[in-house]
Amino acid sequence: MNFKGKTVEEAIENALNSLGVNKDELEIVIIQQPSRGILGIGQKDAKIQVSLKETPIESIIEEVVGTGPVLEITVSEPDDSPDKKKKIEKAMAFLKEMIITLGYQVEYFIREEDNFVIINLKGKNAGKLIGKRGETLYAIQYIVNIVANRNYDTNLKFLIDIEDFRIQRERTLTNLANKLARQVKEEGKPVSLEPMNPLERKIIHMALQKDNSIVTTSEGEEGHRHIVISLKAQD
Repeated sequence: MNFKGKTVEEAIENALNSLGVNKDELEIVIIQQPSRGILGIGQKDAKIQVSLKETPIESIIEEVVGTGPVLEITVSEPDDSPDKKKKIEKAMAFLKEMIITLGYQVEYFIREEDNFVIINLKGKNAGKLIGKRGETLYAIQYIVNIVANRNYDTNLKFLIDIEDFRIQRERTLTNLANKLARQVKEEGKPVSLEPMNPLERKIIHMALQKDNSIVTTSEGEEGHRHIVISLKAQD
């Protein structure tokens, strides 16, 4: 993926904002240094090429859940079963054992919100557990939900967060959606985003749902589904 900026630093910042990752998660190659030109003629922006680094945690998760799409969980009604406390204890025991095995030291913050049990992990280098655009985080969440609810008739829904990644990612995606919507209006051409998981596609849809001149659609096969932003057809 290529990004531009008036300076190399600005190009890197544009890449970080677009991808929603930290700088240490990227492999960065400078393709073109910025140039002022002569009297403003021949001025060139900085241009970089970036790719996301692979982390050891991702290969471990792949062995457990495979390389297919990670399912996002939804909830229709709360779990008020007598086994709720046992499920939370089971989830925490498994999650802590996994994190310790991977060599991380983190603190766990638990709260209930909108019928979900949200477990937020914070600590030194905890951000490395997030993975590419949150893929590793979602994989951990997937495993925790399976383990905690195994052998029970009802499901308790767990959301795993790391260093408030979900809030930051939602803000990044919302800003991206609004920026691309403006581009579509100016150029009159649809724009396709990169493949995203169901939760991230929902964020894009919701960010633009009140814009009466824009329509968002999900296209592609599962695992490669992406959002297309285009102008709404005139009546």
